[in-house]
Amino acid sequence: MAVSHQPAAAPRRTPMPALPDSSATDPLHSPEFQAGLLALQQNDRVGAIAAFTRAAGRFPMYGPVHANIGTLAGQLGHSALAMRCFQRAIAVDPGHAEVWSNFSSQLRRADREEDAVMALKRALSLAPKHANALCNLGAILFDAGQTIRAEACFRQALALAPNHHDAAKNLGFALLRRGDLRAGFGWYEHRYAAAPLPAPVLDTPAPRWRGGTLNGLSLLAVAEQGEGDTIQFVRYAKLVERGGGSLTITCSPALKRLMTRADGVRHVVAAGDRMPRIDAWAPLLSLPHLLGTDHGSIPGGVPYLHPAPEDAAAWHTQLSGVAGLKVGLVWAGNPAFGGDRHRSPRFAAVAPLLTLPGLHMVLLQVGDGRRDLAGHVLPTTVTDLGDRISDFADTAAIMAGLDLVITSCTAPAHLAGALGRPVWIMLPFAPDWRWMEGRTDSPWYPTARLFRQPTPGDWTSVIAAISIELQAVVAGRHPLEGLA
Repeated sequence: MAVSHQPAAAPRRTPMPALPDSSATDPLHSPEFQAGLLALQQNDRVGAIAAFTRAAGRFPMYGPVHANIGTLAGQLGHSALAMRCFQRAIAVDPGHAEVWSNFSSQLRRADREEDAVMALKRALSLAPKHANALCNLGAILFDAGQTIRAEACFRQALALAPNHHDAAKNLGFALLRRGDLRAGFGWYEHRYAAAPLPAPVLDTPAPRWRGGTLNGLSLLAVAEQGEGDTIQFVRYAKLVERGGGSLTITCSPALKRLMTRADGVRHVVAAGDRMPRIDAWAPLLSLPHLLGTDHGSIPGGVPYLHPAPEDAAAWHTQLSGVAGLKVGLVWAGNPAFGGDRHRSPRFAAVAPLLTLPGLHMVLLQVGDGRRDLAGHVLPTTVTDLGDRISDFADTAAIMAGLDLVITSCTAPAHLAGALGRPVWIMLPFAPDWRWMEGRTDSPWYPTARLFRQPTPGDWTSVIAAISIELQAVVAGRHPLEGLA
C-alpha cells in the first residue's frame, strides 16, 4: 500500500458540447481537446495523448494541453516526453497552478523530490487553496518520513475539498504510521471511493459487507493489495470464524497452497477457480476497520499460517547437514511497487552478512532480485534455494527449518512473522505505515525485530547493526528468541 500522488490529467474529465462560436478560439471547447477528454473517460490514455497532441498543434500557447500530454506520458512510462511537455507547458503558461501541481508528479516519478516540492510551492503560491497541490505535498513529506507535516497537508486538502479521496486515503496512512489504527483504517476506506472495485466481485450478486453480525455469514475477503498484505491480513479469518462466520479468500496463484493452511480460512479462490457460494464480500484490508481494530485489539497470535508438515520435513532434511545458525536472507521486493527502490537494499548491501562466522546463510530470494547474484561466487557457507522455490508454500516450508530470517520489507517478512519464526526486517528511513515510527518491535508480528535506516539510503548502518547482533547470538551473549 502506497501513499497516492494526485495528478489531474485534464481540467475536466467529462466532454462538453462544442460551441460553434468558441471552438475555433477556445482550446477547451475545441474538437481535439474534447476528443482527448472522451478518450480519458474511456481509459484510453494513448488515444488521449494523440488527441491532446492535435490540440497542442492548434493551440501551442495553451499550457494545460501540454501538461495533459505530460501527465499521460509519465503514467505510461515515457519520462523524457513527459518532461518536455511539462517544460513547454510552464514556458507558455507559468501562472497555471494545476500545471505546476501535475509537474510535481512527474518530478517525483523521476526521484527529483526537491524539485517536486519547489513545483508544489509554486502551485500553492499561485493558488493557496489548491487541494491537489496540498495532497501532493503531503505525499512527498510522508515519503520523507515527515508524518506530522504530511498529516497537516492532507487535513488542509480535506478542509478545502471534503471529497478529496486521495487526501482522505493518505491521511489514513499517516494515522496508521503514527499508530492510530482505528482512525487510520477508517480513513483508508476512501481508497475505493473514486476507483473501481476489485475485479473478483464484479460478477457476484452478493452485497458488500459493511459490518454487523458474522454469525452464519459466508464472507468473501478480496485480497486487493500485494501478497504481503494478503499474508498480513488473512489473520482476520480467525476473527470471522470466532464470530460464527466462515471466510473465503481470493489470492494470487503463488499464495494458493499456503492460504489453504491459514487458520480460519474455509475456501481459497485463485484466478480461474470457481467461486463458492457467498453471502457477502469485503476487501481484505477493510476487515480491520469493519472489525474495529485498534492498537490493543490487533489479532497478533502467531502462527496463523502453517507449512505442510511433509514439505517442511523434506526441506529440513536437505539442510540438516549444515553447521552454524541457519539464517534465511531476502534483499529485494517486487520492482513494480512504487517505493521498491527505497525498501530493497539489494544484494551488494547485504553481502557482508554472508561471511560472518558461525552462520549458514540460506538465500530465499526469488524474482527480480536474483539478477543481483550474476557474477558472484557464493561462499561454501551459503545455500541458494531461490531458484528452487515455486510458491510461498515452498518458502514457508524452508523457513520452518531456519533459526532466523533476515529480509527487506517485502512478502517474506510477513510470511516469517505469520509463521511465528524469528525475523529481522530491514527498513528504509521512511518505512511503510505498518511498521509505525520509532519502534524496534511490531504489534503485528511478535517474533519480529525492526532495523531502521538512521538516515535516508543508509543501508550500511542497518547491516552493521544486524552484524553486531548476529555475532552476539553466535557467541551466546544474546538468545535469539529474546531479540525478537
